[in-house]
Amino acid sequence: MSVDLDLSSVPAGDWRRYDCVFHLSGVEDDIVTKLDKAEIRTNWEKPTNMTIPIIAAVVVLALVLLAVIRVLVYRKKKAKCPPSPDNSSELSEKLNPDSKS
Repeated sequence: MSVDLDLSSVPAGDWRRYDCVFHLSGVEDDIVTKLDKAEIRTNWEKPTNMTIPIIAAVVVLALVLLAVIRVLVYRKKKAKCPPSPDNSSELSEKLNPDSKS
């Protein structure tokens, strides 16, 4: 016989205080089972310490993604802006080509 029980609200120390009672149709006697971790098979696994490596990997991935985006935005802005002239006479010649003496 198998039963799905959610015992997450029962503290581990209080398991001995509770009984699991099964009322089966056609059977006069109830089946009473003490909540004992040694007798109950569960699919609960001890949580692994993978939380920290997963969080670290996500943070590193986010930082790399942000760095790539910043480089792309920088290159795009730099491509739009023409290089600045070295001196102001070149700039004035480019802006006013007709004013040569």
